[in-house]
Amino acid sequence: MKSLSLITLLLACQGVPPARPAKELDPKDGRSVLEYAAYNTRTQKSYETRFKARLTTTGTPLDYDGRCVWVAPGVLYVHYTASGGDEKMVVRADNDVWVYNPLVGWVTADEAGMPGAGRGIQNPDEILAVLAQQSATAKLVQPGAVELNFTGDHIESIMKEQANKGAFNWKESKANLGLTVDAQNRLQKFTCDAALKPAGPNAPPTVQYTAEVQLVAYDGAHEIKFLDEKKREIPLLPEMKSKIGSVLKEKR
Repeated sequence: MKSLSLITLLLACQGVPPARPAKELDPKDGRSVLEYAAYNTRTQKSYETRFKARLTTTGTPLDYDGRCVWVAPGVLYVHYTASGGDEKMVVRADNDVWVYNPLVGWVTADEAGMPGAGRGIQNPDEILAVLAQQSATAKLVQPGAVELNFTGDHIESIMKEQANKGAFNWKESKANLGLTVDAQNRLQKFTCDAALKPAGPNAPPTVQYTAEVQLVAYDGAHEIKFLDEKKREIPLLPEMKSKIGSVLKEKR
């Protein structure tokens, strides 16, 4: 679904290494809370999240329910199921991404026709990188909770070349983002409520996209063991293992 690949890239950006905030944490300042939440979370050895998302255009909404395991500094495992039972398994190591096809096994994201796999809401590290870049817009709504309101210009700058030129009317698009932190000022929960206005005289109604990412555990799981329909473990390809090992070894 073309519009889906665009929406899942809503919060995607090229990986930016985490940088420690210049000032000490001020729990009464939304920008400070957000910057430290992004830094503290992204510098963990690993963390696991659960995410839910809903895409609504016309007709029945499309729902997603998934799990992510992020291993610093650049390995991501994703397993999610969409409405109708469409199941996806994704492994990303730096900029190399593979998707499991039950008929042929692991293929690259491009071969699977899923260039957005392992990006956007599927990738909590990218979410945090984007939020940190936009921290000046963060407002503290209550202790440990910040809110950001993105205008169309913000969304357009984030998506850059990832959205087809002219696909959306950015001036009529907006997104409301929320983030809560735990006692160590790490990510606890992230929410997104976006309304994107497609461009063109015959464009469909506004696309609604909502998502929630919940932190499950820190420094727990370091991978996802993928299983087939018979509950047998799906092994990774040698080249996948090699790339994963290389990323973890080179960047640590």
